[in-house]
Amino acid sequence: MVKHPLFRETKLVWQCNSARLFQRLAMTLAMVLSLAAQAQSELPRLADGAPDTYVVERGDTLWDISALFLNEPWRWPELWSVNPDVRDPNLIYPGDTLYLRWKDGKPGVYLSSSDRNIGTSDVVRLSPKLRSEPLAAAIPALPREAIDPFIARHRFITQFDLEAMPRIISGYRGRLISGMGDRVYAVGAFTGEQRQFDVVRPAREISHPETGETLGTLLSSVGRVVLSKRALADDEANQFDVLASSEELRVGDVLLPVEDRQLVAQFLPKVPTVDLDPGFMLPLDVGAKQIGALDVVATTYGEVDDVDVGTLLSITKVGEPVTDSISGKRYTVPSENAGTMMLFAVYDRASFGLVLSANQPLSVEDRLVKP
Repeated sequence: MVKHPLFRETKLVWQCNSARLFQRLAMTLAMVLSLAAQAQSELPRLADGAPDTYVVERGDTLWDISALFLNEPWRWPELWSVNPDVRDPNLIYPGDTLYLRWKDGKPGVYLSSSDRNIGTSDVVRLSPKLRSEPLAAAIPALPREAIDPFIARHRFITQFDLEAMPRIISGYRGRLISGMGDRVYAVGAFTGEQRQFDVVRPAREISHPETGETLGTLLSSVGRVVLSKRALADDEANQFDVLASSEELRVGDVLLPVEDRQLVAQFLPKVPTVDLDPGFMLPLDVGAKQIGALDVVATTYGEVDDVDVGTLLSITKVGEPVTDSISGKRYTVPSENAGTMMLFAVYDRASFGLVLSANQPLSVEDRLVKP
């Protein structure tokens, strides 16, 4: 039998291509398995002792409930994404029962009302039901009572120059302090249509603890005034009537236009998408050292660091150096996670955050890092 040389060449080429094909298939299969394993590892990690069921109570927040089920409470959308009954976490009400179940290898929290009993079955029977509770009864995502008063009563300004800012120079008939219903006089540029102004006072300067650089000034609101008589000459003061006051208004207090500060309806916690250098927590009260859960603090992160409202940060305690009693050599103890914080107001070079959780007492020396 005579073998054609072209057939032999074709056979060799086929064998070569076949080997490459199987090699590519093997690589593709390995990549698919790797991605599958990675996807499996990226599932939300359930908290130790996560309950099978939980009845929502008044005073609960979405964060509190998520922390019962997850080690990373901010990943609650993933836990509820497989559940068509929990489309909007804002619509979870006191009395609702949440069930932890697994579906297709993924954990999920399923919603049923408190009067339903699923027994030992994983099947939940749902029936149409009219809810008569007002929308305000729905549980919030985060403890707004700790955030809203701070936002309403405080401002932050990067550059504070008292001489250049509109300010009170006197009360009625030369009084140094004034209250609601009184009249005050102020100097500054009041040329626009704005008539109502917030009266603010410097609370403290925010400085970087390492560099000493001033990041800005925290302002505290003490009242509100309305322009009743505009100055007609440069050497004449403007007249204001005091509409409200939480403290006495003093000479030197600053007048700023009333801001239409729409409070964020729903904070959405999220992990930073960029790498961050370690930051610091800064107390709002001079001399304060201890910090706990639901405390509001300043931080050294700002817009320049690519953080925004909702950014989550881990609070870590820096380990103290330890000396080996045998060798005398000093060793560094690893840092340990001590809590979680969320930024709710972000400015150019500083921000304000709410401590969401703390597993031990915190202090101003503790560091902030990317979770």
